Amino acid sequence: MQKLKSIGLMVCCLFAGVITAKLFFTTDNPEIEKAKTTTYTLPSITVFNLASEAINLSDDLSLDATNVLIIYALGCNSCISDAVRWAKIHESKKDSVNFIGLAYSSDREAVKTFIQTSALDFEHRLIDKYNANKIQINDWPIILGVDGNSNLLFKYEGDTSTDSLVSYFSKNN
Repeated sequence: MQKLKSIGLMVCCLFAGVITAKLFFTTDNPEIEKAKTTTYTLPSITVFNLASEAINLSDDLSLDATNVLIIYALGCNSCISDAVRWAKIHESKKDSVNFIGLAYSSDREAVKTFIQTSALDFEHRLIDKYNANKIQINDWPIILGVDGNSNLLFKYEGDTSTDSLVSYFSKNN
């Protein structure tokens, strides 16, 4: 009787494994194909240049290159310490990557000072709370890679985001 129970259990496990494999590894399932091809597109985001003029972020995106959006806060220690690395990354990739800094701040003078002292020689904009919430910021800094059509290529958050960006470039360029 014990042998029969063991055989029955093995058959059940085998059957369950086959069903699981069919569900997760069959590519002709239209729902799986749809999930594979779904991309996240950034919503319309209004930012402000350092002269207080409102701009749609999509107007700053390059159609011909990867766009890297570095979203930072001046009160963020990781953002402040990573700024020098952002400048170096920009310097090495500026011919093939469009960098845009988005400061979560309303203090334009403080942002200008931060840009100058960190040698961040790329376009910077200010982003407010309403528009930052559209990006779903959970930790600072946020580094987004988007194509010219605002399709998300990658999203890195927090104190390891700069390391993740370096890793991305080493694998993809």
